[in-house]
Amino acid sequence: MGILGFVPPLKMAPSQTTASETDAILRRAAKFAAEWLDSDNDRQQKVVDWCPPEVLRQKLDLELPRSGMSLDNIFSRAQEFMGSCVRTGHPYFFNQLYTGSDPAALLGEWMATLANASMYTYEVAPVFTLMEEELIKRMGALVGWNNCEGVFNPGGSISNLMALLASRNSAFPHAKEYGLRESDRPLVFHSAEAHYSVPRAASVAGMGLCAAREVPVDKYGAMRAGVFKKMVAAAKDDGFNPFMVVATSGTTMPGAFDPIEPLADIASGSGMWLHVDAALGGNALFSLKHRHLLEGIERADSVSWNPHKTMGVPLSCSALLLRERGRLKATNALNADYLFHDTAEASCDRGDMSLQCGRRVDVLKLWLSWLSHGDDGYRLRVEHAFEMVEIAHELVTKREGFELAREPQGCTILFHYLPPSLRGQERNKTWLERMERATITLRERIKHQGRIMFNYASVSGIATLRLVLTHPQLCREDLEFVFEEITAAGSDL
Repeated sequence: MGILGFVPPLKMAPSQTTASETDAILRRAAKFAAEWLDSDNDRQQKVVDWCPPEVLRQKLDLELPRSGMSLDNIFSRAQEFMGSCVRTGHPYFFNQLYTGSDPAALLGEWMATLANASMYTYEVAPVFTLMEEELIKRMGALVGWNNCEGVFNPGGSISNLMALLASRNSAFPHAKEYGLRESDRPLVFHSAEAHYSVPRAASVAGMGLCAAREVPVDKYGAMRAGVFKKMVAAAKDDGFNPFMVVATSGTTMPGAFDPIEPLADIASGSGMWLHVDAALGGNALFSLKHRHLLEGIERADSVSWNPHKTMGVPLSCSALLLRERGRLKATNALNADYLFHDTAEASCDRGDMSLQCGRRVDVLKLWLSWLSHGDDGYRLRVEHAFEMVEIAHELVTKREGFELAREPQGCTILFHYLPPSLRGQERNKTWLERMERATITLRERIKHQGRIMFNYASVSGIATLRLVLTHPQLCREDLEFVFEEITAAGSDL
């Protein structure tokens, strides 16, 4: 026992690394990153060296050691792991709704990690809280708002959840403190092809999945406004309380855009909150040529928008915007006095607007990317994606064995490849079953080859192939190559 009861700390083991070793590793890491990004642009480079899980487990040796390793050894192991990663920045990665590698945004990601700040108070993140405030203001201006509020979240699912919570608390002010009452009978409406995070948000918010009602879609995959209006009226007649409608701008599979203007008319007339899930399609706001797809978005109460999808910003970067200031704090604030203090700069604190406490700096990478591209650069990126869809549409409709599954509205295209054995056959139940198996087998073959990666899902009851065409370096020759590879892989099915 020391003086005045002070107990000296345990003697710590000496550090395994010196400043010079750290410097050397970071320089190697920067060189590795530059080479990785450069090789992403090599069309001869595979998207993935595919391995089944049991093989990859043995290859990587994921067992954690009892004693620590040197940075040099750790870096070597990291390089090994990267060799088995999917190259999501490759032009032939069509699998998800994000692609590409933006150097300025990557720099922001590294700088944010270096700063290791949390976004709850100005005190610990003075630069980044102001930066987030400005980005929200700028994105809101593109929507058509002058003085909105918002925060960045780990993804569009959380943004949609937070929008639903704000809507719920607006419609049912007692819900935050006391929860929903049996007599509330809330309903939220969304298209039959909206993102799954919408019904899940209803479940998380205590309403249950049954409180999320699906509205049928048209031939493009967009919500049918007339049917929605009838469903709202019928729900009210049955004693329910429709309080929210979610319009999707860029659905997951066909990239369809729900008609915001008529939905806003119906929502306004029924006292409903209108949320626009523009996680995928928000980037069209940069283009005068394509902005019409989001006509009426300025009438929404809230908007979610993911720059990590079509703007090339690394995961994750999702913004939730609300037209009326104060809604987020009213929904989420609990006034934790150990974190939020009555200081001169307290008005810049942002933690009470979020579901999270610790929140990483996702704004810096978008900020630096925006500095790099400007509005015009993003506009060109958007318009290039739509041009690629036009080319893909032409190729699908002209090539033997290919059929469009949906007329495209956004930056994705849905299609089927009909193997020779299924062409000219009667399209009965047996044919559909064989077509389903052939599509899944074809996609798995392509995935295992590793040169291209794209996804599929059930559309109108049958497995359908999807290409996401947002990579800024795609060209006609790339798309011709993709369809040739599909033809070769499916020729014997």
